[in-house]
Amino acid sequence: MQFLAKGIVWGVLSIVLTGCFGAGSQKPLHPSICEILDDNDEWIEPSLRAKENYGTPVFLSLALLELPLSDLDKKHVRPRTADWDEYRIRSERWDASPYEPADAVDFAAWFASETSKRNKISWGNVSGHYLSLRLGHGSFARFEKGQFPQLEQQAQQVSIRAQRWERELAGCKDVWLSEGWLNKLKLW
Repeated sequence: MQFLAKGIVWGVLSIVLTGCFGAGSQKPLHPSICEILDDNDEWIEPSLRAKENYGTPVFLSLALLELPLSDLDKKHVRPRTADWDEYRIRSERWDASPYEPADAVDFAAWFASETSKRNKISWGNVSGHYLSLRLGHGSFARFEKGQFPQLEQQAQQVSIRAQRWERELAGCKDVWLSEGWLNKLKLW
């Protein structure tokens, strides 16, 4: 009986100590946009240039891109063919490619700007911008809620991510200002 009691005590003690000295903190489920941009700085300059050219907030341009941003060997934006052609004609960027980070960000910012003008969607309505990107401007104008539930759910997820990134970008300011070279960039 005494042997069983000692075994239980040692068992409980080992579980408690394992909890105290175990794996420690885990990586967050979603890395912050600051970490993503620090690791993949090819997104920073095009995002700022696009903001300057079209007025589109950085968080919105980045949120409309295909994830993960760290994977550079893929299509970063999946526009409808007609929208991509219109972008290339209007921007006179005939060699633009959705596989290039700079072109993808520029397209996303341009498209969001066009959506804002044509469909009267505010910058804060990320779901609307996402739906317009997926459906096209005309289809979005005729869109009725509940028509495409899966697409609406994706739009909601993109909106949540964009809101998180908007908050996080404001926090990046302090980190980046202390580094010096990003001092002149205005993400916030």
